[in-house]
Amino acid sequence: MKSLKFIVLIALSIALSMPSCKKKDEDKDDTPVLKLFGWAVGGISNSYGLVMKTSDGGNNWFRQGDSIQLPASGYSDVCILDTNNVIIAGDSIPGIAGYNVYRSVDGGTTWNRSGAGLPNVNYGGIFAWDYNNIWIVGDHGTVYFSGDGGFSWTRKAVPAEYNQDIFLRVTAASPTDIWVVGDQHPADSFPIMLHSTDKGENWERLNPIKDLNMVQAKQGHFLSIKIKNNVICALGGSGKFIIRSTDGGATWQDITVNASLGDANDVYPTSGEKAYVVEDYGEFYYTMDGGQNYTQYNTGTNDWLTGIAVLFDYKVWICGNPGGSFENSIIKYSPDGGKTWLDQTPQFMKDDMAISAYKIRMIAVYN
Repeated sequence: MKSLKFIVLIALSIALSMPSCKKKDEDKDDTPVLKLFGWAVGGISNSYGLVMKTSDGGNNWFRQGDSIQLPASGYSDVCILDTNNVIIAGDSIPGIAGYNVYRSVDGGTTWNRSGAGLPNVNYGGIFAWDYNNIWIVGDHGTVYFSGDGGFSWTRKAVPAEYNQDIFLRVTAASPTDIWVVGDQHPADSFPIMLHSTDKGENWERLNPIKDLNMVQAKQGHFLSIKIKNNVICALGGSGKFIIRSTDGGATWQDITVNASLGDANDVYPTSGEKAYVVEDYGEFYYTMDGGQNYTQYNTGTNDWLTGIAVLFDYKVWICGNPGGSFENSIIKYSPDGGKTWLDQTPQFMKDDMAISAYKIRMIAVYN
């Protein structure tokens, strides 16, 4: 009888414990957490180029690398493949062999030269079509392609007449449809735009007057080109020009918002019709109709706004360089598409006026 009571007590104890175990499992929160990662790059300070990372949407920025890992040269662009794999490209390295294109496979904890075979030139832009197919451009007609995520590179030759051109940006409409833009071509002083439909095997220059309607842009340069839904936007200076194609580059129209002294520096299209534009002297614009009309928002800075990143169509980050004396580079964030701005400039940038932030990129991931 005593044994039976003991068995009953054990069974009752197990039964009573089961609901609490089940509730514990139900209370476990497996909801993915949205995290906003970003990198910003810029000029040289403390003997190496500026590379910064955030993992909380820009509330905190931390400088990465050091003078041992990274060279005494600045960076002009950054390409984020995922939260671990990042490639940065920048100015030539003075006085030594090598090249200033670096890759991290651990989120920026360590940096090593990307691939092999690149020349030591100034690199202006880098673009990834996907995780493997990446393009990079620079001085002296430099165009290189990587099909393995930046571990190795192959030169894509341009016609000999463009071998002295300075290429500043590159983008792609498909893995084979490539666009390269840059500084003024020495022969005519107009900004150069090259197009390839066969993955860089052959190139055609678009005539700046006949094709691009850029009479006002002589002695200028392209500073950004972006593609969204077969719509291409390209901009630069002098004159803060903006041009747009809605048919894959067959025809172009001028959609300049403020033709004045200085540069239009970067564009971020969120659809075929909607885009954000940043320009010199703190100017920030938004269009909802393909550039027919613009809304200007006050950023509260006089900096040359050189970089922009956008997530979810309305979360916007900008970075810029001093537009006058006694100013510092900035990073700002808008949670509402530019209507209001929060300063996210890290203290070390405020303390060192020599630091310049040039480009900023952001990605969103669920952990």
